[in-house]
Amino acid sequence: MKFNYLRNFALGAVALCSLASCEKEDDSNSDPFNFGDSKIVVIGHKVPDTDAVTSAMAYAIFLRSLGYDCEARVAGALNKETMFALDTFGIKAPELLTSADNLNVVIVDHSEYAQSVNGMRNANILRVVDNHLLGSMTDAASYDTTRSAGSTCTIIYYDFKEMDVTITKETAQLLLLGILSDTGGLKPTKSNSKDSVVVNDLVSVAGITDLAAFYTRMSEFADSYDGMTDAEILASDIKDYERAGYKYSVANVDVDRDDYLEDMRNRMLAVMPDYMKKNNLDFMLCKIDADTLDCSNLLYMGENAEKFADAAFLNMGIEDVTSEKKDGYIYMTPHVSRKVIIVPRLNDVLDANAKE
Repeated sequence: MKFNYLRNFALGAVALCSLASCEKEDDSNSDPFNFGDSKIVVIGHKVPDTDAVTSAMAYAIFLRSLGYDCEARVAGALNKETMFALDTFGIKAPELLTSADNLNVVIVDHSEYAQSVNGMRNANILRVVDNHLLGSMTDAASYDTTRSAGSTCTIIYYDFKEMDVTITKETAQLLLLGILSDTGGLKPTKSNSKDSVVVNDLVSVAGITDLAAFYTRMSEFADSYDGMTDAEILASDIKDYERAGYKYSVANVDVDRDDYLEDMRNRMLAVMPDYMKKNNLDFMLCKIDADTLDCSNLLYMGENAEKFADAAFLNMGIEDVTSEKKDGYIYMTPHVSRKVIIVPRLNDVLDANAKE
């Protein structure tokens, strides 16, 4: 069953691991991170998912508790899952930010300028808090990116603990929403023990009595494309990257029945060329996940896209993950993570074939 992995996900969980990425600050220090006293904006990536939104909100709460003048913003319209999740708890969504030009900014859930709101290259980036591999933002003042976690919200939870900041009911709800969304409900291929321990600690504080049922409802909204065009479906969960001279995107689409796969592949292939043209991409990938079959269908399009995809995703040598070349796509099972498998392996191939 789709959510069996949520059963007893953290019963008998080990005590919280001690993470020593930074030492506990003196409570008397009114500026523990040397951010200064200017207004700070915390923001996630464009085409925001739930983790990008709730991690920004939670980190803004964290910084305000330490005395900083801080607010969370979003870099785009909220998706259906995020709107449902926030509405369930009566939490108001942050306002939209259209430009980060000349602002003091903390970045969450990404470290790629290509994924950031306009004007970010002219912003003063105080910190990057992210669970992905470090991207093009190599000029930030500080980083909280070294922890292995399935969600940025997991990292932020440990920031609260290390600074002895109380996690309120609303904060627990925000952190849980981000973790559940980004890990697919603690799916083993998208999470690790740290995420499970955090969820176990937060669930009662958040006031959730049936976690599996709650996540099932979240996923129903995440998988719903009712009223959306095919172009909107393609763009509903897409991330942009720049690597080794290449500009590319990776979209993620979900289907809830295996007999929808072929139809969705054809529909996405039909709208990918227009997205590539509008965004001036060298190539793009579209990963279609089918939970009923526990597989990913990886479409590719653009110059050298097939060559790069073959090199990155055939004969991967990853235990318990298989891949097979099909007619115009690569079939992988079980379904794989964009941040854990797709982007890191693809970037290695691009590095080996860098543009001169």
